[in-house]
Amino acid sequence: MKSINTQKNCNKELLIINNNIATFTKTKILFIFLIIFGFFQKGIATDFIETVYKTGIMDKTVFDYSISPDGTKILFNTDQIVDGLQLLDLKSGKISKIQAEQNRMWTTTSWSRDGTKVAAISTVIRNNTYMLYEQDVIILDTKDWSYRYLNIPQGVNHAPIFSTDGKMLYYFRGIPRKSGKTPASKFDLYSYDLTANKETKLTNYEMYQVHRIYDDGDEILFPAYDSRLPNFKPKGRMFNQTSLYAVNKLTLKLRMLSFDQSSGFFEIYFDGKDMDGNIYFRTNRDGKGGRIIRFIYRCDSSGNNCENIRSRSMQNFVRIPFNKKEIFISDTIENEIVFRKLVETGD
Repeated sequence: MKSINTQKNCNKELLIINNNIATFTKTKILFIFLIIFGFFQKGIATDFIETVYKTGIMDKTVFDYSISPDGTKILFNTDQIVDGLQLLDLKSGKISKIQAEQNRMWTTTSWSRDGTKVAAISTVIRNNTYMLYEQDVIILDTKDWSYRYLNIPQGVNHAPIFSTDGKMLYYFRGIPRKSGKTPASKFDLYSYDLTANKETKLTNYEMYQVHRIYDDGDEILFPAYDSRLPNFKPKGRMFNQTSLYAVNKLTLKLRMLSFDQSSGFFEIYFDGKDMDGNIYFRTNRDGKGGRIIRFIYRCDSSGNNCENIRSRSMQNFVRIPFNKKEIFISDTIENEIVFRKLVETGD
C-alpha cells in the first residue's frame, strides 16, 4: 500500500498516514524548519494542503514527468535509462512500466486535454547511451499504450504538446552543437497538423534554454533565451537569461510577457497555467553573500499579484493538470522519489 503524508501549512498538527497507522504530533519542529528555510516570507501563499505520494524508488531522481488532465496519473522517467517510462496511478499507488520498442526510450511526455493521447519523444539508445541527435516524435494511445510515429524529421526534437483541440502538435527542434558546453542549441518552435501531416516552422530565432510549451488559445507560450529576443530587466540585474514569450498562431508575431518583479525574482522557468489562467514558474532570487535562492512562483494572467508558493531545490519540477487547480512538484524524501500535490484550502 502506498504511504501518504498530508500536511496543512501553518497548522498546529501534522497528520501522518502510513500503512493505515495515523499518528498526531505537534509541529513545533516543522514550524522552526519553515522559518529557517524561508517559507514565511512576504507574498508567500500559506493556505495549501499538501499530499505526498511515495513511489518506493530509491537513490534516483525524476528526469521528467507529466500529469493526466484529471490529476490522477503521472507518467515519469527517472535519471536511469534502464527504468524507461513509468506510470503512477495516484488512486491505487500502483506503478507500471510503459514498454518502449527495443533500443528506444520514451521521454518528455505531454497529455492531450481529453486524456486519450500522449505525445512523447522517442530517442535511440545505443550502447546504453541516449542519442540526443536521433529523436522522433510519437503519439501514444492511453487505452492500451499503442503508439505511432509522426512524419517529423529525426533530430533534436523536444517537448511536444497537443493543441487545445487535439488537432495540432507544437514542439521545439534544435541544431546539434560541435562545440560548447551543451550538446544542442539554436531551438525554434514548430507545429504539426495531425490531419494534413504537415510541419510548419513558427519561429526563426535559434533560441537557448527552451523547455515547456503551453497552448494558450490564440498564442503559444514558451520560455527561452537568446540575445536577439527582448529580455526583461530585473531589479539590480542587467537582464534575465530566460523569459516567457508568446507567439500568435495566425500572425506569428512574438511578444514577451511582463511580470511584477518587485519581490526581486529573476529568470522565468515556465511550468504552465492552471484552469483559472494563473501562471506558474520556477525562479531565483539573490540571497546574502551572493547566494542564489530558488522558489516556485505564481502570478495572475497579467503577470501581477505574484506570490512565492514555496522554496525549491534543483530537483523540483512543477506540473499543473489542465482540468484541475492543483500543483504537482517532484521531489525526494530520504532518497526516495516522491510527488507532492498542493491544493488551496479554499477550493
